[in-house]
Amino acid sequence: MKFNILTLGVLSLFLFSCNKNNKTEETITKNTDSTLVTPPAKDSTPTEEIKEAAKTENYILIAESKETPGTINETTIQKLSEPLKAIAALYSGLGGSNCQGENCELTTALGLGKQGSQAQKDLVKKWFSNNKAADQLIAQDFFQPPNSASNFSDFQYLNFEQNADTVTVNYSLMTYSHGATSYIKGPDKYLIKGNTIETINRNIWKDIK
Repeated sequence: MKFNILTLGVLSLFLFSCNKNNKTEETITKNTDSTLVTPPAKDSTPTEEIKEAAKTENYILIAESKETPGTINETTIQKLSEPLKAIAALYSGLGGSNCQGENCELTTALGLGKQGSQAQKDLVKKWFSNNKAADQLIAQDFFQPPNSASNFSDFQYLNFEQNADTVTVNYSLMTYSHGATSYIKGPDKYLIKGNTIETINRNIWKDIK
């Protein structure tokens, strides 16, 4: 009987110890679980903004200088894709670029020859079909008076920003008329759709849609 009581005591002590260990492990597990905090989701906005900025390509066609007109950037101009070149050819008719007679610096840098050349007309007509401003420029041979005339204009600067198919044109065009000076500024915006360019917004010649 003493043996049974002793045995029972040992078994009880063993069971109590196991039960206590199980509870301790269970408590530790619960505490461990309770300390696991899911980190908040990272804000994707900065990354998206970086990606968006990376998509934008900038082209300085005419760099701003201390004096008007600005400085032609031939290296950049020669790298333009055909649609961007067509937009530049359009702007070489909308404003002057140190024009002298039949020669304007922007048109020359574009490799289109003299102002109003057939190459300039064909390029603009190809990309700006059914565009009244383009049609008018073609009809008047992209004429720009020399900057020694009583009425003329010159770009202070002309820059393109391309993001996918959207092109933003930033510029400042100085216009001179009988001693009075004024300025027309962008931005203008265009959309390249297949083999045509659609005008979204244009401040220069804005009354001609």
